[in-house]
Amino acid sequence: MLLPENRGANIESFFKPSTPTGKYRNFFEHFAYTAGDYTHASRLVNECVIVYRLSLLLIVGALALTGKAQELSRADSLRQTMANCRGMDDCLQAELDACDYFLFADPSGAEAICTDALRKAKTSGDSLALAKALNYSGIMATIKAQYLTGIERFQESLTVYEHLKDTVGITKLLNNIGVIHSSLENYDEAIRFYERSLAINLDLHDHEGVAFNLHNIASDYLSLENYDKARIYADSLVSYQQREGEFLPPNRLLGEWFLQNDVLDSAEYFLQRSIDDMRELEEEHQLAGAYLSLAEVYRKRKDYSRALFFVRRSEQTAKRTSATETLVGVYDVRSSIHYDQGAFQLACDDKNTYIHLKDSLDEANNFNRINELNTRFETERKEKKLAEKEAMLIQRDAAARLKNRVFFIMVGFIVLILSLVTYSLIRKRHVNRILNTQNREISEQRQKIISSITYAKKIQNAILLPESRIRRYLPESFVYFKPKDIVSGDFYWFAQVNDSVMIATIDCTGHGVPGAFMSLIANSKLNKVVLEMGLRDPGEILENVHREIMESLHQNDAFSDAQDGMDMTLCVVKPGAPLQYAGANNPLIVVDNGVVTEHKADNLSIGGTFFHDALARQNGFTTREVVYTSGAALYLFTDGFVDQFGGKAGKKFNKQRFRDVLLAVTDRLDEGHDLLERTFNDWKGAHNQIDDVLIIGVRLP
Repeated sequence: MLLPENRGANIESFFKPSTPTGKYRNFFEHFAYTAGDYTHASRLVNECVIVYRLSLLLIVGALALTGKAQELSRADSLRQTMANCRGMDDCLQAELDACDYFLFADPSGAEAICTDALRKAKTSGDSLALAKALNYSGIMATIKAQYLTGIERFQESLTVYEHLKDTVGITKLLNNIGVIHSSLENYDEAIRFYERSLAINLDLHDHEGVAFNLHNIASDYLSLENYDKARIYADSLVSYQQREGEFLPPNRLLGEWFLQNDVLDSAEYFLQRSIDDMRELEEEHQLAGAYLSLAEVYRKRKDYSRALFFVRRSEQTAKRTSATETLVGVYDVRSSIHYDQGAFQLACDDKNTYIHLKDSLDEANNFNRINELNTRFETERKEKKLAEKEAMLIQRDAAARLKNRVFFIMVGFIVLILSLVTYSLIRKRHVNRILNTQNREISEQRQKIISSITYAKKIQNAILLPESRIRRYLPESFVYFKPKDIVSGDFYWFAQVNDSVMIATIDCTGHGVPGAFMSLIANSKLNKVVLEMGLRDPGEILENVHREIMESLHQNDAFSDAQDGMDMTLCVVKPGAPLQYAGANNPLIVVDNGVVTEHKADNLSIGGTFFHDALARQNGFTTREVVYTSGAALYLFTDGFVDQFGGKAGKKFNKQRFRDVLLAVTDRLDEGHDLLERTFNDWKGAHNQIDDVLIIGVRLP
């Protein structure tokens, strides 16, 4: 694929956008219709890009998908600009723009324009214009199969681009020189140039250029029958285009592959689609090759009249576009058709014309001369690089001598400074060594502590009944549990006794490790009072848990300084009966028919050395009842959510906002966990979490 100057804009408009999925779906439908073999069709789609081998390399032009009227307007505008230009620079630029446009739209008309542009560029002193004009001249020669002229122009253009350090131009010319070598079946040399171009395009993130390079390399490896490498590069092309965009439409590729494999119905289908695209784009150079391929399809079907019809169409188009190499193929295919028909004299005449034209091309393209040019070009490049390296070494030697003088002048000063700071550095290094040792020991101890606490979290989690087990008894419920640290001072407790369900939320003194210890003690005492002692009344349960805690922590001792305790809410849910609960400083909320009601708790804590006097005055914990409507929502919670700082003002969440959130959660209780999580995180923002958070929601029976 030859690359003109304005490839970036032209490529985007030259190809119709389409998705691989859509194209391959059409391919499956067509192949299934013609062959009835879906499995084989799928395999062919995966391999068709790999085995396709172009008889003529595609030459990408500068046509835009804007319709015939706009194309004519563009052509007229370019001609008018050339006619009205003033001065050498303006006229040269106008001719370069026209050459870029007409090079593929009207090759015959473009030849004179490109030739004059090259003449002007050589005398203008504009190196960039000269590089462009040489490239255009090389493309024009390649289209006409004048490969000797083409490679000379490309090499001259590459030299100018290298002098300008224009990497975009360099990669373009490396690709075009590779096309010349591929046309001459010098595939190893062609691949070498393509790979150099590919490396630059990857650095430039030039997706179109990468796609063209991968295609050309895969095609030439196929020509060398190196199918492993061909598949690697073809697979790379497919995956690259799926990721970056489709730059090489597959219709012509598929058509040629099916033709080579004698799947003629599919070959006809894709070649016809390719011809339709080229007609719409007015890309006659490629149209000539597609006509010739379609003629070969009909020849293999023995439909000679249609085969000759498309041969004539190819011949007319090739002559009009100066596509000499396609014209060689025209005579070869037509000779085969006449031979198949038994018209041996006509076949002989066309074969003679084919041989004469091919010999003319071979004579014009002196292959030995091309190899000499390439060898001389590479030699000159190496000599130039060697001279540049020698000049660089001389400069480095001079710079090194200057640096040595400066070095010896500064050595004395540096030695003096070093002697002054050496003692300080030695002492600092000694101190740093001690600090590093201490830091390492601290880090190791910290890691051990974290590992221990993390394992403690597993133990703590083991005492918590999984939500799935809770839902066996309370189907519509959730537990939102968000510890502040690795382990938590908040926990919940659950038990099913006969036809009743007991559920509690407990907030132990502190959080983290101290709170976790208290949670283990509290869980043990709850299990003892309810499951072993058999108590069922919530107030009695809380009072007995309090006594057990006091005894375990020796808080009855007048000299004890253990102030640890906990707040708790304990509920008994029984179908068809009022809700029974008792609370130690922890209220609960019931949402019934859209009304949010907070039910108070006793102003007492469980545990603590100052509890007895308050307990004597208030007669212990009170069991309360709540009458509710079936379907009401019960919420048990600790104070972590309400006390969290956040929002724009950095204030606490407060109880009113909390009630509003619970009212919103009631209608979607099964999503309660996620709704509370989003609300909490949005409110907290960048603030730190200040306490453990625990909320349990239950749909009452």
